[in-house]
Amino acid sequence: MGVKKIVLGFTDDFKLSKTMLETISKTYRDQILFLKTDGENFEQLKDADAFIGWPSDQMIQAMPELKWLQLPSAGANQFAHHPLLKEQVIVTNASGAFGASGAEHILALILSFARQLPLYVRQTEKHVWREESDVRQLDESTVGIIGLGDIGSEAAIRLKAFGSTVLAVKRTVSNKPDYVDDVYDMEGLDTVLQESDFIVNVLPLTAETSGLFDRKRFSLIKKGAIFINVGRGGTVDEQALLEALNSGRIGGAGLDVTSIEPLPETSELWRFPNVVITSHSLGVGSGKLKKREELIQRNIENYLLGKPLINVVNRKLGY
Repeated sequence: MGVKKIVLGFTDDFKLSKTMLETISKTYRDQILFLKTDGENFEQLKDADAFIGWPSDQMIQAMPELKWLQLPSAGANQFAHHPLLKEQVIVTNASGAFGASGAEHILALILSFARQLPLYVRQTEKHVWREESDVRQLDESTVGIIGLGDIGSEAAIRLKAFGSTVLAVKRTVSNKPDYVDDVYDMEGLDTVLQESDFIVNVLPLTAETSGLFDRKRFSLIKKGAIFINVGRGGTVDEQALLEALNSGRIGGAGLDVTSIEPLPETSELWRFPNVVITSHSLGVGSGKLKKREELIQRNIENYLLGKPLINVVNRKLGY
């Protein structure tokens, strides 16, 4: 088989634990070479078979023998259609590592709006004691989850425990899981928007989903519904979102992602009292690190043994 060279491209957002590094270095020391890249010494990349991390354009160009790219993120659209990445390169993502933290983040946003926490935070800052009666209960609400992947499914399970009616939209409907009340394909999206008190967008960014939530879609949303976006900023027409907020068509928005990140200080989204922006922090947490490392270790083993890799991205679809 020969030595396969796998490059670990560490960044501030992606590091492996010391224990993980010691384990895989010891386990595969006769089969694999691990390197840290400094972003400048591209000569060491010329015979790389695989790369784990987010390679820069220069790194991709410096790896003519690349066969496998393991991304530390669930999102893969940036690399699935990357013009410098050869068609034969297999791309895998870290889907599955973010389910629990993502679901908890969604629940935190939903509950903050249901119980008017943004208002109480502002009152706390001003030392104001005032009860707000305009609250919602999840056991009387319908939640539409747009994108029933790992994060969407984990959120649905938890929402059912709260007593919510859960409607889901996914690209292809095969069967209905027990933790949702109904599943629709994309043709049923408008129906779900009209019936949901909370709308949770967990969609990846693809040609099909780009700008999906436009003026038409926001006009169909049940009046006063809360819009949560933890998928990708590019799936939402932000001008249409601003208009829906200004008109009162939606009751508020919880945004973990935006079309431009970081969100510019000049963006109007900052000025709304009924908008909560969480700075793309859905994946933050210790739980994801352990699951991601386990996934990477399994894929390294599969790659060296010639077995199918986990989480292979459909590069045509982008996820």
